[in-house]
Parts: sequence; structure tokens; C-alpha cells
Amino acid sequence: MKNSKLIKIIFIICFAIFSVFLGIIVGGKIENIRDILEIILHKLFGFNIDESISQTKISIIWDIRLPRVLLSFLVGGMLSVSGAVIQSVLRNPLASSYTIGISSGASLGIGLFIVLEVATSYFIYPVVGFICSIITAIFVIYLSKKIDKYMSNNTIILIGMVVSLFLNAFLTFVTSIQKESLSSIIIWQMGSFSSRGWEYMLSIIPFFLISIIGIMMLSNEMDILTFGDEMCSAVGVNLNRTKVKLLIFSTILTGASIASSGIIGFVDLITPHISRKLFGSKHVVIVPISMILGGALMVMFDIIARVVIYPAELPISTVNVLIGTPIFCYIFFKKNRR
Repeated sequence: MKNSKLIKIIFIICFAIFSVFLGIIVGGKIENIRDILEIILHKLFGFNIDESISQTKISIIWDIRLPRVLLSFLVGGMLSVSGAVIQSVLRNPLASSYTIGISSGASLGIGLFIVLEVATSYFIYPVVGFICSIITAIFVIYLSKKIDKYMSNNTIILIGMVVSLFLNAFLTFVTSIQKESLSSIIIWQMGSFSSRGWEYMLSIIPFFLISIIGIMMLSNEMDILTFGDEMCSAVGVNLNRTKVKLLIFSTILTGASIASSGIIGFVDLITPHISRKLFGSKHVVIVPISMILGGALMVMFDIIARVVIYPAELPISTVNVLIGTPIFCYIFFKKNRR
């Protein structure tokens, strides 16, 4: 059994490495993998580079393709971990950041900043996404506790869905008034990694590190949460406090991801299912596996978005849903047959 899991882990890591290199290779022109390695080593460690490699090629690889691929990997991983945590906290396989309103809160905040044109730095958007998603999460938790002092999972999901619908409607209202910003909002909402340089990726790394460390420190508590509220009380886990902490870390991941790439769904829903199917329910394994697998899947989805209607691009959210829906249906119906 251990050997089988080790083989699966090695396969997923190899798949992730393959997806990253494929993402760098594929574009308007297929690049040589040797040239790519030379450029990366030259930029990182100052190694000599072949004189036949032009500055244009160096710029395409280092300034355009590499940051785009790494950002898509990071965003896919962050959303997948967020989805895994939310599903565990709420003990609902269909729960996600969209279900409990976190994504809508981040979307509204960033959408307003785009409409008002007040952002002066790339680093502002992740902060705005984080703050607005945190405010939304706190509001959802507050309402849930007011309505149900035990904060049952169904109550949180119901309140989250209502809040999400309201925030989406409000953003639509604002963009309808400010018609000159309508196209920018629509393009951003569809999700894309196009024209994303190093500054976008660097701006979300602090949020990623804080959240992943916090979630991994609570991995044992997440294992206990899956057994139900009574088990938590029996072993001395503070149920509400643990839920709030985990939801806040998930909120940080979601808010930062949306800020850097727009609204991208479904990967946070399907990746945790695949991870649990392959490795069981131990979150000390599920969290990093969801991170790696979600990142690799997002890179592959982005490659498809780039090449299907080249030189134009499909919105990444469109590719996610078109490919993710049959995968999710297969997993869901196969599970229900058992």
C-alpha cells in the first residue's frame, strides 16, 4: 500500500514538472527545451548562454512564458487547497469558495477598484481581494452564528449562497452604471493569465505561504472535523474556533488568487475529490497533493486556452468548466454507485 502511494506521488510530481515545461515550450512558436534550460540557468545563476539565443527569445521565455506558467500553477494550487479545506470544514463534497460567498466578496472589492481606477500597484489587488474576502467570510460566519449558535454546515452554506448572490448582483449593478469599465470587468471576471508578469506572481506569494503553513499546522484538526462535531468535542477540539481559522486561511488563498487572475472556478471543486480518491482522507497528504495536482491541472488548462483558437485565447474559466464538468460527473456518479 505504501509503495502504491509513493508511486502515485512520484507520478503527480512528474506530471507537474511536465506541465510546467510544456507550458513554457508551447506558444506562438514551439521553443527548444535546451534553450529554455539555458535561459533559466543563465538568469538564476549567471551561467553562460549560447550566442545563438537572441534577446527576444530570452525575453519571451523569461518575461512572458515562465511567469505566466508559474502564476497559473500557483493559482491552481491555491484554489485547490482552498477547496479541499472548505469541503473538509463543511463536510460537503460540493462546497467551495463560491458556495460560501468568499469569491464573490473578493470579486466585488477588486471590481470596484477596477471601476474606480484607484489601484496604483500590482500588489494592491491581492490585498484588496484578501480584505474583501475576509470581510465577506466574517459576515457569513457572523450571520450563521446569529441564526444558528452551533454554526451547522448547512447554515453556513445557505448564508454563503445568499450573500454570494447579493454581492454578484451588486457588482453587476455598479458595472452597469459605469459602462466605460464594463469591458474591463467582464474580461477580468472570465479569468486569464495573459500578460501576467513576475509582479503578479510575487504579489501573491506572501499570502500563499501564510495560508499553507497555517493550514498544515491544523491538518490534524481537519482530520478530526471530518468525523463530526461530537468527535471534536470528545477529543477537546474547539469546533467553532478551528472552523473560523480554516475558513480564514481558505479566504486568503481565494482572495489572492482571484486578484491575480480573475474568477476561475471548478479546479477547487474537482482536485480535492481526485486527491482523496487517490490518497484517502489524511489532510497532511491531501493538502500538498491538492496543491501540486491543482497547479498542474491549471497549467494544462491554460495551455489549452492558449492554443485552441490561437492567436486569440479562450477564457481559462471556460476551459476549466468544459473539461472539469465531465471529470467531476465521472467521479461523483462512480462514487454514488458504490
